[in-house]
Amino acid sequence: MSSQAASTLIARLQSIPTLPTVALRVMEITANPKSSANDLMDIISPDVSLTTKILKIANSPFYGLTREISSLQHAVTVLGFKEIRNLVISTVAFDSFKNLGKNNKFDINKFWRHSFYCALAAKTIAVDMKIESSELFVAGLVHDIGKLAMYITFPGEFMMQAEIMNPLKIKYTAFEAEKDVFGMTHDEVGMKLLKKWMFPESLLTAVGYHHHPQEADKKSNFPMIVHVADILTHVYEMQDEAEEGEPFEADLFYGDAIKLSKTFGMEWDVSDLSRFQQTMAENIEKEADTIKLFF
Repeated sequence: MSSQAASTLIARLQSIPTLPTVALRVMEITANPKSSANDLMDIISPDVSLTTKILKIANSPFYGLTREISSLQHAVTVLGFKEIRNLVISTVAFDSFKNLGKNNKFDINKFWRHSFYCALAAKTIAVDMKIESSELFVAGLVHDIGKLAMYITFPGEFMMQAEIMNPLKIKYTAFEAEKDVFGMTHDEVGMKLLKKWMFPESLLTAVGYHHHPQEADKKSNFPMIVHVADILTHVYEMQDEAEEGEPFEADLFYGDAIKLSKTFGMEWDVSDLSRFQQTMAENIEKEADTIKLFF
């Protein structure tokens, strides 16, 4: 079935609607160095819902600003073009799948939580590395979006595979089983979907290679960072689900990632990943209400 399923997946990706015009225009404007703040506001401001969401997130603990952001113009001035772009494309991308919440078979809230936690983990690593964290947050946020496309295409098979893998406590390797069932993995599907949506190349690479960053161009460390962020997130979730008193050795999940990260020039050890894990957990607690604003 896998080759037929892969063909069907690719064909049905074309039926998933493109992003709303506002998101596409925001990406165009923010990519053009000649664009002004007024150009950006002219596109966003007619969309009252999107404007409201941007202001709510801008005023949340997520940014930790010391004064209130009172208008879209103020938000653009304080946050900057790239931050506004990332807010727009991340919220609009998930809005494209909001109707999935009406189907009890797929736990969309659990999916969004995992995505948000991974985004916080990627941001945690970026801050530690002193590199721009905004785009890595988005990369973490959309890293599994291919799963939504796979569920829409083959809901029965997708849920059956998820139910088989779930008790095995190896969710972070579930992508290996996807190849057998669907002929493609969710990272491949996600990359194709984001390409259709005309996402920036850095995000395409991060999503498309987050399970096998060694195959990506070493010029970008995004795939490696999202790979580690995803592992940190799964470890956090497994710790949270573990029964009280049940031993759980998080270090056991770090070894391969540490070896792989060294090929990207990242000299991490177990103490570094443990530190990332702790900071991520603290950020998750701090941002408990922010996830509701994104989704």
